Amino acid sequence: MNFVKMWRQDVSWPVKAFFALSLSVCGTVLYLGRLNSQGPLDAYRQRPPISVPNTLPDFLTMPMGAERIILPFALILLVTAGLRFIKPNNLTRLILRPILILLAVRYIAWRALSTLDFATPLEQVLGLTLFGVECVCVLSAILNSFQTIFSTDGLRSRQADQYSHDVIAGEYLPTVDVLVPTYNEPEHIVRRTVIGCQAMDYPHKTIYILDDTRRSHIRALAQELGCEYITRPNNDHAKAGNLNHALEHIQGELVAIVDADFVPFRHFLTRTVGFFQKEKISLVQTPQNFYNPDYHARNLGLSDFLPNDLELFFGYIQPCRDVFNSVICCGSSYVVRRSSLDEIGGYFTKCCVEDYQTSLKMLTSGQRIVYLNETLSMGESTRTYNDFIDQRLRWLQGNWQVYFCGDELPLGHMTLGQKSFLVTQFIACIQPFLRLVLLVTPLFCIYGNLALLDATLSEILYYFAPFWFFSIAVQGWSTDYRISQFWYDVYETTFCFPAVGRLARLLGNPFRKVSRVTRKGIKLDAKNYNFEHSFPLIILLTLSLGCVAVQLVGQWLWLWPAPWDNQFPIYFWLGYNCLLIGASILSAVDQPVRRTMDRFPVTMPCRLVVAEQPGIEREYAGLLQDLSEGGGSAQFEFPLALVPGSEVQLWLPQENCRISGTVLRATVKRQDTVVSVQFPASLPLKSHRQLVRLLYCNMTHWKRRKKPGGLDALLAIVLVVLRLHPLLKRYRASA
Repeated sequence: MNFVKMWRQDVSWPVKAFFALSLSVCGTVLYLGRLNSQGPLDAYRQRPPISVPNTLPDFLTMPMGAERIILPFALILLVTAGLRFIKPNNLTRLILRPILILLAVRYIAWRALSTLDFATPLEQVLGLTLFGVECVCVLSAILNSFQTIFSTDGLRSRQADQYSHDVIAGEYLPTVDVLVPTYNEPEHIVRRTVIGCQAMDYPHKTIYILDDTRRSHIRALAQELGCEYITRPNNDHAKAGNLNHALEHIQGELVAIVDADFVPFRHFLTRTVGFFQKEKISLVQTPQNFYNPDYHARNLGLSDFLPNDLELFFGYIQPCRDVFNSVICCGSSYVVRRSSLDEIGGYFTKCCVEDYQTSLKMLTSGQRIVYLNETLSMGESTRTYNDFIDQRLRWLQGNWQVYFCGDELPLGHMTLGQKSFLVTQFIACIQPFLRLVLLVTPLFCIYGNLALLDATLSEILYYFAPFWFFSIAVQGWSTDYRISQFWYDVYETTFCFPAVGRLARLLGNPFRKVSRVTRKGIKLDAKNYNFEHSFPLIILLTLSLGCVAVQLVGQWLWLWPAPWDNQFPIYFWLGYNCLLIGASILSAVDQPVRRTMDRFPVTMPCRLVVAEQPGIEREYAGLLQDLSEGGGSAQFEFPLALVPGSEVQLWLPQENCRISGTVLRATVKRQDTVVSVQFPASLPLKSHRQLVRLLYCNMTHWKRRKKPGGLDALLAIVLVVLRLHPLLKRYRASA
């Protein structure tokens, strides 16, 4: 254990890289030394082609003739092609989800009855391990299919329409305490959030900043903005302790939690508060959406294409969990009844995160949590690879700790439907181990000369391909293309090795100390390649490409014949892994983050007010192109001579907003001029409030989610890997 600790903490990553590379070279030399005229997969060649075993029932037996073998796959392709013309709803999902379940059972039955005949004890152990992983994956797919047939999307929106009338009419106006917990977020982020909370259309609300780092400038910020300020002498139990301490000092009937990096929309409370007219409802959770692309999309140059990886959970999984009263509280953008919190003793403090665990405590006590699937707030997504990994490892540890809380979290009191989600969540926790097996198995087959999946191409097309392709198509279609299976595999591959390391350390002590709070509002002046974390993937990619190169070169030199029929599945599997690993490695190359304020494509008429002489101003009408809290750009359909550094005013007549700034640059293109204006670091409070309302407090077109199809996502992965955009893109020395 001491050696492991020393290796992890004291050995620099170049030394680790050299050691790993040395092992790879030694393994490759040994591998090349045992090659013979039969080629890399001699274990597969030594076996006769597989005949269909008699253990399979007649209705599962593979037929004779190529046209019959390909028929199920062709039918599935035909059905998936028609999915674009079918709207996903409770009825259509009820029809198609059982088909996926039948295909999953059909595939796993074939694997169990036809492919588990191994020649050596080592093949038996590793082959059964692979089969066990597949069984868990199929079980997860079946459970997920049952759990995600029905959704409460339409129901909750109709209820919000009805209940909001009472709130707007003033017939139901309980007092609401809006809590903004903050730990290390920069002041400008906290300021933005508080301004957004104050802009909410609701009369009986009180805003509190919960400063868990006791910063004097945050206290001064609260006084400047006119909100309340609460702090405490220590940081016991992190965010849960911070919230519990605040509960001792507030009196509102309802409590709204808005993390310091989120901004609620103006109608956030009018859409959520009305639900609490029903006494049985304890908490209303809304989605977490993000105004900036996550690090994957930004690093890969796909910011305008890829949805955030949490879109699947918030946009689809949560409304389906609502059917079973299994909604997860997600830490921000929710409203909770104060008496319901008091009933369970406040926020749950035993785990490293408080949200999921507190909602489980509420569910075990019989309370009702509902999910309103409407975008009512926007937050900041992680901007770098390290921040993403750090955040998700903390979430993983918190979810893992749930199963070790004993009587403090009595999971046995939950209903059967709620327990099924606990099983799904547990499988999600161990998913990194499952992904690791799927990544290394083809390498074991080739480098170890082991026949762990001895199936012909015909069998793969008949049994596996229909299930795999239908699963990919239905996953995208049923979620309204919130995420594709291909990108989900990339995310899992990226997270695999860090998560396996964290879980291995948690086996001895699930409640060990975890990492810090995720950084927000960061800047990055240059690329960061993150070799220390992505090196295991680089080694895997090197070994995988080496296998393919050996096969191709040996075949080209006539050292061995082309692969046999039962070897093609291994090489296809290896190629798919290479694609996932390549995309994961490239996504780990952080691109520079040079703006502390995100710019949004705001398009509206504007005027530029220029002081040409003392006391004489001239206005130029133009069209605003983009805007942020730090500046904006506008286009004018005529040449405009402006010197950088000139004092100007950007006037937005529609918003009745005038903001003073300086000209950053004025670029003349033919007869048009694009003027970039930089605002001062400290804006007047009135102007800042107007900007926050305009940029963050309403749903606008640039905040709509992306909807790439499955084929589009696959092509995007291929193009990213081929173009090597994160590696080849160049940046100017200064912003």
